[in-house]
Amino acid sequence: MRALKASICGATLALAALTSPAAASEGANSRPYAGMDCEVHVWSIGRPNFVSKSNAFVKYTPPTEEQLADPHSTVNIFNMSKRAMALGDEQLSMLFPGANSVNVVRHPDMIDRDVTPLKSFKGRIGESDSECYGDLVVRNLYALFPNPDAPYQQYGLGGGVIASVIAGGDRLVIDFWFRQWPGGKKGKPLVVKRKNDTPLPHVAPESPDMLAAVTDSANLNLEIFAETVAKKRK
Repeated sequence: MRALKASICGATLALAALTSPAAASEGANSRPYAGMDCEVHVWSIGRPNFVSKSNAFVKYTPPTEEQLADPHSTVNIFNMSKRAMALGDEQLSMLFPGANSVNVVRHPDMIDRDVTPLKSFKGRIGESDSECYGDLVVRNLYALFPNPDAPYQQYGLGGGVIASVIAGGDRLVIDFWFRQWPGGKKGKPLVVKRKNDTPLPHVAPESPDMLAAVTDSANLNLEIFAETVAKKRK
């Protein structure tokens, strides 16, 4: 994570302002949750039972048992539920700036959008009596590789992230949805949703470098989303 931030901050001051952890909490100088014990539940939503099929344009090859067991395989690195569960406590805590504590509750089972779409949840998705509560849902996650034949970088070396920022290289796209309820369970909730992309170094696929790069890029994406949430509270 330090390598990702350091490279971006070295590019320009403007880029640093967009991506630094301080920027994510700067908009909440009033520290609205000072002294409170908050709780955020982390989810993913999609079609967990969907089975891809080949068509005239794409030939689908189901993952092998070896790929499913390998944490560095593409099917696991870009698994939406796994990436949601890997979001950092530090970045998740930024959703409640100034809180005394933020208890993170992760739900590894993906919500089936065909059975229970988000609009069907009229109250909290998780079970909790906390007065400071929020649900964070990852609704989509994918990567963009505009120049897949470019030479691979070694993650954290050679200024690869700067190149991806300036030249519009690989990107990680995440669609976040956040709903925060006021004290107690009654009242109108704050709902913030945003699809954002962050730099993704062009590293070798199915490698420890790719897993580290995707994890760090996802956390950076969440930091920027937390800044958006802070602005919506004003």
